[in-house]
Amino acid sequence: MNTMQGGAVSVRIDMPMAVDMQVADDIERESVFVSPKLKSMRVSADGMSAVLEICDGLYTQEVVEKAYRFVAAMAKQRSGFEIKTFATNVRQDDGPFQSGVNEELMRRGWVYDYGKGQVAYNGPVLRLARLINEIAGNLYEKHFDAVDGHFPGFIDAEMLHKCGYFDNHPNQATFVGNVVGDFDIIEEFRAANSCSEGAIMPKAEHLHHGGMCMNPAACFPAYPTLQGKRLENAGFALSWLGRVFRHEGRNASGLDRLNEFNVREIVFVGTGDYVADRRRRALPLMVELAKTFDLDMEVQTATDPFFATVSAAKKFYQSTQEVKNEILMPVLDGKGVTKKIACGSVNLHGRFFGEKFDITAHDGGVAHSGCIGLGIERWVLAAFTQHGFDPMRWPVGVRDRVFG
Repeated sequence: MNTMQGGAVSVRIDMPMAVDMQVADDIERESVFVSPKLKSMRVSADGMSAVLEICDGLYTQEVVEKAYRFVAAMAKQRSGFEIKTFATNVRQDDGPFQSGVNEELMRRGWVYDYGKGQVAYNGPVLRLARLINEIAGNLYEKHFDAVDGHFPGFIDAEMLHKCGYFDNHPNQATFVGNVVGDFDIIEEFRAANSCSEGAIMPKAEHLHHGGMCMNPAACFPAYPTLQGKRLENAGFALSWLGRVFRHEGRNASGLDRLNEFNVREIVFVGTGDYVADRRRRALPLMVELAKTFDLDMEVQTATDPFFATVSAAKKFYQSTQEVKNEILMPVLDGKGVTKKIACGSVNLHGRFFGEKFDITAHDGGVAHSGCIGLGIERWVLAAFTQHGFDPMRWPVGVRDRVFG
């Protein structure tokens, strides 16, 4: 291994143990958080090794050492758990899937990609996004008497710590900072940018981080509003459209994976029986929503993408306890191959948030909670993939609202 060679280099490393395709996919996706100098990591077909593409050979030894520690942690993940399907919908549209949806949406001017995991959209895409949110919200109000709410995009770091986010997903946190409130420092920053061709960022020591983050999970802001309360009834439901921020690194791509996106959220808080009943009753609603937009969909057992050093233990717990289900829909990847993406999740939290925020259920016990989050932009991507751009392939009620 030549650690003094400049320029891009490729290095093959051995896995501590063979990994299957599921773990290999996790390794490749999460490898963006190994090192800024690691361009990519690809696991071999037999799961016995991986090839590292390193941006600069001068950092080969450093990157390889981190990569070894990373794969050693990730390879401990257990897979092969029984995947259970709880709900399905089969679309009526028998037309082919549309390839290159992200590119075509941009070509038509309906989506603008800023290139950093953020998009703007208008026209049919905006109307479809609003319609998905509207119909989901109406279903939640009709079936669960859900109270409509609103929460800020900022969240206190102490709150994220209490919710366990820094322990489970530290790589996806986005911190908010501002220039130190000092006259000379502010003037220096202003003057540097007054005639520069590009943005000049403040010096690191001139940035103040006041303990605020961008909210990475739509449900988090709801629980502090119940701090120290005892619920008057068996439970209640709260629903809203939340803005969510998750740092995806190089994984950010089109509508598939964004650093900033919208989630139609519903949270259930109450007795254990109340929350379990609402989760059960929610599954047919996911089918009804998919049927409204005529989309292939299934709800299956799943796990979250935890940070490497805690991934094995956390995923094992979620798999064995079946506390997380994902709403999966087929789309096409960049090569035209069908893949399933998670367009939402149905989650049980047990008493976690009830204990953290001292929420008491009507029966005097610690409150249980659960939530459902629907990723609006991914529903949009799935709809355009499965129906294409010919309005006549879309369901009549949806077609009229989306294409006018």
